[in-house]
This record gives sequence, C-alpha cells and structure tokens, in this order.
Amino acid sequence: MNNRPRRALQWTLVFLLAVVALLLAGGLKVRAVVATSFQDAERIRAARLLEAEAVKQQLDEETGVRGYSAARDPVLLQPYFSGRTKLPKTLSELEGRLARLSVEQAMPLLRDQVETNRRWLRTIAFPLIVRKGTHKLLELRGKVLVDRFRDDGAAIDAVLSRRSSAVDARAQASVAAVGIFALLAILAVVLAATFFVIQQYGLGQRLQREHARAVESRRKSAELRVAYEAEKRTADTFREALALPALPALATVTLSATYEAASGGEDIGGDWYDVLELSESRGLLTIGDAAGHGIDAMVAMQKARQAVIAGALVDPRPDAVLRRANSLLANGPRMVTALVVLIEGRDRRFCYASAGHPPPVFIEPGKRARLLDVGALPLGLAAETSYQLRTVQAQPGAMLVLYTDGAIECSHDVPAGEAQLLEAVEAAAGGPASEAANSINAAIAGAYRNADDIAILTVRFD
Repeated sequence: MNNRPRRALQWTLVFLLAVVALLLAGGLKVRAVVATSFQDAERIRAARLLEAEAVKQQLDEETGVRGYSAARDPVLLQPYFSGRTKLPKTLSELEGRLARLSVEQAMPLLRDQVETNRRWLRTIAFPLIVRKGTHKLLELRGKVLVDRFRDDGAAIDAVLSRRSSAVDARAQASVAAVGIFALLAILAVVLAATFFVIQQYGLGQRLQREHARAVESRRKSAELRVAYEAEKRTADTFREALALPALPALATVTLSATYEAASGGEDIGGDWYDVLELSESRGLLTIGDAAGHGIDAMVAMQKARQAVIAGALVDPRPDAVLRRANSLLANGPRMVTALVVLIEGRDRRFCYASAGHPPPVFIEPGKRARLLDVGALPLGLAAETSYQLRTVQAQPGAMLVLYTDGAIECSHDVPAGEAQLLEAVEAAAGGPASEAANSINAAIAGAYRNADDIAILTVRFD
C-alpha cells in the first residue's frame, strides 16, 4: 500500500472517530433530557394529586361546619376537624413541590388559597360554630370563599397541566433527536465508505470490487450495531424513568403486583398499572396496554397513563375517568386498552369500567374464579365512546385480579390462556395475599417463553 491510500485510510479513521465521539456526546445529552422530562412528569403528577386533596379537605371543612350549624350535633364536626388538621400540611407540601418545579405562576394562587382558608376559618367557621341558630348570610359568604378556594385550585391544576404538556413535548423532541442522531451516523458511515472507495480506485478493478464488498459488509454491520445500541440505550433510559410505582397501603385490603418484560428484553412495551390512594381505605386502580413495542409504544403508554390520571383528578368514577381520558386521546396513533377500578375497602365493594381491556378475574371463598363482564372500545378510537360502570359487592377474603393481555397469550391460544389464568388465580387465592401476583405469574408464564409484557395487579379484601 503506497502513502496516498494510507493517508486516505488514516483520514477516514479520524473522521469516523470524530463522528462516534459526537454521537456519544449527543446520546448522553438526549438520555439526560429524557430522564429529566419523566422525573418532572412524576413530580407534576404528585403536585396535582396534592392540589386535588387540598380542595377535598377544604370541602370537608365546609361540610362539617354547615352540618353542625344546621343540626348542632358535635359528631357532624368530624370532617371539619379532619380537614383543618390535614389542610395546612397538604398546602405546605404542595408549596414545596411547586417550588422544586419552579412553577412561579402557581405560587400567588397557592398563597391566595392559604389566605382564603384563613379568612374562611376566622370569619365563617368560628362564628357558625359558636353562634346558635342558622345564619344564611354567613353561609352564603362562606360559599363564596370556598368557591374562590376551588377556583384557585383549578387554576393551579391548569398551570401544572400546561407544564405537563411542555414536559411531554420536550420528551418527544428528545426521542426525535435519537432518530436524527441515528440518521447522521448512517450518513457519516456512507460518506466515509464512499471516500475510501474512491481513494482505492487506482488499485485495480478486481481489488476495487473485493474492497467494495468488504466495505459494504462493514457498513451494514456498523448500522446494525449503532441502531441496536441506540435502541437499547433508549429502552434502558425509559425503563429507569418510568419505573412502576410502589403500592400504597390501604386499610382493609391487601395489594400485590408484578411486571415481567417480554422474553429477550430488547423491546420496551406499553403495559402499565397505577394505584392512587384516595383515602385510608379507598383507592383507584388502573391498568392498561398501548399496542406494539418500542419507543413509540412507550410514549403512547405514558400519554394514556397521564390522561387516565388527569381524568381521576376531576372525577374518580371509573366511567368518568375513561370518558375524559378518551377525549384527551381521540384520534391517537396507537390503540390503548385500559381498565379502571374504584375500591371501597371498608364496604368491601368495588366498581369498574373497561375500555377494550381483558376482563378482570374475581374469586370469592368457596367459589370458582370467574371473568367479570366488560365492554366498550379502546381509548382514542372514537371521541364519543361511552363506558358502562359495573359494581360488585365482595365477601371477606374475595380477590380481584387485573392483568394485561400478555398473561393470557403465553400459549398463543386465548381461550386456553384464560382457563390457565383462572386455575392460577384459584391456586393463589389460598396463599399469602401479598404474593398473589407473583404466584399467578409463575403459574402462567413458567412453561412458556412470553412474547409480550405481563402486568398483574391483585386486591384481596381482608
């Protein structure tokens, strides 16, 4: 090899090293942006839940005072004392979260909420508790202050919703940047290979043909490696940023959950579950699945998950949650199924609504496990879809099992998969409630190589 092709080869290697260094730096930057975006999304979600809880506690205070003013029964003041105890702590925690999020527009609204609650306590609650008889004028003034408190809460939620949209947009832009970096890598490899081939032309036609085939083979291998590594890095980043939440402790019920990725683990799926603690023994359970795998499925899942949570903040009834989420996801790029369950632990009762999701399994002591009735289209297919609310009264020791379709598709035979799932639920019903989800998953997935993600969430009524 003479000096000219050697220099060409050296310059080509220098160029490729520069491209690799640039892509590595860009990939790390994109990874950091994606992780920050999803951390902000979780913080916004927590702040919105706190705001909803603050409004509920203010309404509890008003309800207790109005009831006591009308009946003069001290028992009716219990909601008032509960709200008065919890509300300052809730508002203080909300202030800290808003400060960490740097949501300056919401801070005056929060301060107005604090001052409005103080005025309500000083000018409305205390006089109504002390004075006897009805005081319509005071109650009317109290309603004005409570409405102001709620309006401030709605304005804070709107500010957080806009910030959430901005966070989603930033995450989407980061995902687009991953594609751009991959395209630049391909273009750089093609340009380097072309330049090298031109420099080697003088070595002869036969050597040129052999050399071209070798370069083409290396180019394809490099493309596959770059694409695989980019997808794997992005998948790892999403998995870390979207780790499924820990289960809260609800009185009178025991929760368990498990999540198992598809065999191989190269692709990221769209399965999720959430448990929102509404009160000591009241919780909202959601589970869903965005069709497909990869980054697009994960982004669609995150949008659906946030839409369901947004619906729950407005009205926790499962049918209302799905209607609101469906309106937010109308004409979406992917089909998303979801199931929402509202648990009333002390009454051992639950109600649920489904958007095209596999039916939940319910088992009571001394009875066989059965699939509950479901219906309605998946989210985002039709803007005016209605969702039926169904209510079930449970016996002590009953268990409800929610799952994604990977749990019944391991054998590639859905009826057989459903039968296997029912058997697994019956076997797990006799074991520890905290291990029910893991027991069911071990029974249905142990003999097969699961081609889809599996999420299982169980509720045992103590």
